[in-house]
Amino acid sequence: MARIRNIALVAVSILAVLAGLGGYFSQQQRKVALELTEQANRMLLDVSRIIFKTIRQMDSDTQKEAFEVFQTGAIHGNAIAMNNLGTFYGDGRGVPQDYAKAREWYKKAADKGSSIAMYNLGEFFESGRGVPQDYAKARDWYEKAAAKGDWGAILNLALLYQKGYGVAQDYAKAREWYEKAADKGSSSAMNNLGALYGNGSGVAQDYAKAREWYQKAADKGDEVAMYNLGEIFQNGRGVPQDYAKAREWWEKAAAKDNAHAKLALERLTIREAKTTGRYAEALQLQEALAAKFEAAETELYGKPREQTAGELIGVMWLALFAKEFPKALAVADRAHALFPDNLSIESNRAHALMFMERGEEAKTLYLAHKGEIASSDNKLWERGIAEDFAEFRKAGLTHPMMADIEKELGVSR
Repeated sequence: MARIRNIALVAVSILAVLAGLGGYFSQQQRKVALELTEQANRMLLDVSRIIFKTIRQMDSDTQKEAFEVFQTGAIHGNAIAMNNLGTFYGDGRGVPQDYAKAREWYKKAADKGSSIAMYNLGEFFESGRGVPQDYAKARDWYEKAAAKGDWGAILNLALLYQKGYGVAQDYAKAREWYEKAADKGSSSAMNNLGALYGNGSGVAQDYAKAREWYQKAADKGDEVAMYNLGEIFQNGRGVPQDYAKAREWWEKAAAKDNAHAKLALERLTIREAKTTGRYAEALQLQEALAAKFEAAETELYGKPREQTAGELIGVMWLALFAKEFPKALAVADRAHALFPDNLSIESNRAHALMFMERGEEAKTLYLAHKGEIASSDNKLWERGIAEDFAEFRKAGLTHPMMADIEKELGVSR
């Protein structure tokens, strides 16, 4: 309790500083006054967020005591206390969850100039918590909070314009808001600026600028930016392809418990095993990865679905290189049941049949899809078969039937 009171006293002190700054400085010193006011306002926002981060880690009894402290502060007109009462009701911590009361306290705090309460009201309308979802009202509240320097509101305004929620999609305005949030130190804004440049959204595609923004965000500890830097180096976007650097960035992101980075590291390990000819090891790792996806989809949907089928495509592909042809065929049957129209599954089934010396079945399947285009890569079936055969030959995996199939498909070497 002493800690909560001390934090609250600090917050009140900051409010007093803000109130006094306007009258203290002369007209000539107005610029300095504004800068100091903005710094104090940032401190206020940080303190408010620290308060609730601390409270959320407390047990229910302590949360109730903290609630009583803020009730007292609210009675005396303290905006921070009013805002935090709103968050208590919104989260249902120490009191029953009540969005109407939460919104009422946020409004009282906002009327007293609390930018974080304005931000919270914007979030309520954006998410439709206790009110009909209303992006226009959300934007209004975010704009009020942004005018007071709340970087979270600035960031959310950028997202509204980027996604076209309640406004016409406008990447230029999104970028402007992201830049403002980045100027205030938001690593999320820096990362999103990187994505705009990387994707060429509203700007000329520029991997160098994308990497620059990702680097700035990563330097501030942003795990998503670390993952994105790994992607840049893996794919050689604006830099030489470098799997070692990709691994470094993904390891940093994974250390922060980023799920995408952990998955990327697993895939990279499988790739490294395959490219060095350790096909049995790569196959074993891919089977384990497919099992994870199957378990996750089964838990979520009650059965495996297309994501599992996608991972099984990887299993059957590696099974071919490991010369485990019956396994490749069996996995193809499983994947086909989950994703019946996927041409990658059918091509791997044909490969397995060929290597198992079931030539007629293989030939029938190879020719059955001639002229079809795979949805996964927009590639003609016969071109995909020719590329698969080229990979097989490179790995020393050959069959006399391959040349005949290429000839009949019209893709002879």
